[in-house]
Amino acid sequence: MGFIKVSSIYLILGLTIGYIMGVADLFQFTSLHVHVNLVGWVTSALFGIIYTIFNSSQYSRLTKVHFWLHMIGFPLLVLGMYFIIEGQEAIGGPLSGLGGALVIVGAVLFSIYCFKVIKPTNA
Repeated sequence: MGFIKVSSIYLILGLTIGYIMGVADLFQFTSLHVHVNLVGWVTSALFGIIYTIFNSSQYSRLTKVHFWLHMIGFPLLVLGMYFIIEGQEAIGGPLSGLGGALVIVGAVLFSIYCFKVIKPTNA
């Protein structure tokens, strides 16, 4: 699944940002580091795992749209955050706003998928 593969890249990126922050004492980038690790790595991996466990070819178009919303939205979000941290809010604000909105729309699609595909058990 694409989400799991991409999450491994975000893991490396998040760890690298954390390493550079620590070595160079650049802790103003903490929120960027956290977002790359949580939304980039962990959330993407969980999307991929859940889509793999509860595989439904009936909703493959929905999962593809979600994937691309996340893959476009998340980089825009973190790029915007970087610009905001660097004091360039005029660029960073719209980028992070658009990116965040795309990520949220993707999360709504994910939630729709979960409610349609994951059925209660008798346990």
